[in-house]
Amino acid sequence: MNNKLLVLITLSIFLSFALHAVEINKDIKIKSDSIEFLKENNQISFLNNVEIRSNSVRIVANSATYDDFKNVISISGRPSRIESSMKDTVFSGKANKILFFNDEKIHLIGNASMKYESISIASDLIIFNPQTGKLSS
Repeated sequence: MNNKLLVLITLSIFLSFALHAVEINKDIKIKSDSIEFLKENNQISFLNNVEIRSNSVRIVANSATYDDFKNVISISGRPSRIESSMKDTVFSGKANKILFFNDEKIHLIGNASMKYESISIASDLIIFNPQTGKLSS
């Protein structure tokens, strides 16, 4: 199963180099100026002008790395920014690092701040689920 996924990701990367975009799964798409496949680590690196879109969020950053073993996207920037892409839910935030999990749970790490509807929170770590609205620090 992992080999099939690796072949699919590799093929997707080679086809997308011209487009500079990769679809991690049917719900998560990543665009950047440059894409690198790190076969030995089973990772994909995205560099410069990174934009990640899913059904619930849009994230803008300097760089991101998708780790196929952990099923997580690690996003870096000073700061990286996140905002809602849902019409009925409004939120935005920023942090030095964002972890975006396959189930769309999000960790904002380092100088993190988040606004969700009428709530504002700032902390070194904010854990957020855009699907349920659960927010913790």
